[in-house]
Amino acid sequence: MSENGRTLIAKWFSALTERGLDLLYPPALYCICCGNLIDETRTYHLCDHCISHIRWDTGDVRVLNGIKTLRCAEYGLYARTLIFALKYNGKTYIARDLAEIMADRLAMAGPDFDVIVPVPLFSRKEKKRGFNQAALIGDCLGKLTGRPCISRGLLRTEDTRPMRGLSPMERKINVKGKFAVNKKYVTLLEGQRILLLDDFFTTGSTAGQCISALEEVRPADVHLLAFAAR
Repeated sequence: MSENGRTLIAKWFSALTERGLDLLYPPALYCICCGNLIDETRTYHLCDHCISHIRWDTGDVRVLNGIKTLRCAEYGLYARTLIFALKYNGKTYIARDLAEIMADRLAMAGPDFDVIVPVPLFSRKEKKRGFNQAALIGDCLGKLTGRPCISRGLLRTEDTRPMRGLSPMERKINVKGKFAVNKKYVTLLEGQRILLLDDFFTTGSTAGQCISALEEVRPADVHLLAFAAR
């Protein structure tokens, strides 16, 4: 069987599994943060307690460590719980809710953009996890905003150490020169206003290296959209 055939089967099986889990454990019935029972009217499938304890950001785009950044929330326990549930507990349906939050944030104070480019995972790490959480959110956000999401517009060319526990300087060294534009999508990215998408923004080391890589396509502009940032 060809590589394309195996990829299509893997995507079909993943989608079927997700739909089956949704039937067994309908996400609309439970708060996506704490798991408490809720009804379908709850905004973003969050209970009153959790939605009130997320430190939402309603300000404009700000420059963080030299990067034009729009965040949905301040980094904290509840925002971290949502992302960790998606990344490490395989609750991929949370990507839809995070995309809705991001779409509303963009409507409130977002920059104009032409294309969404998620921050990539190294191929081996993505294969092990089964997905790239930024790409899942990006795909959903693209459908909500009507903008294309180029899930593999950027590549992580080498594996890197986990960022948690590293100092700002160690983070910078860890990711330096580890990203590149995917040659397949150069013409789709050239001269565009790019919305770089990631789950967290901490020191900006990863985002900064992604933006440096994107200079190859001479973008009209690049903004980072992060669900949570310090």
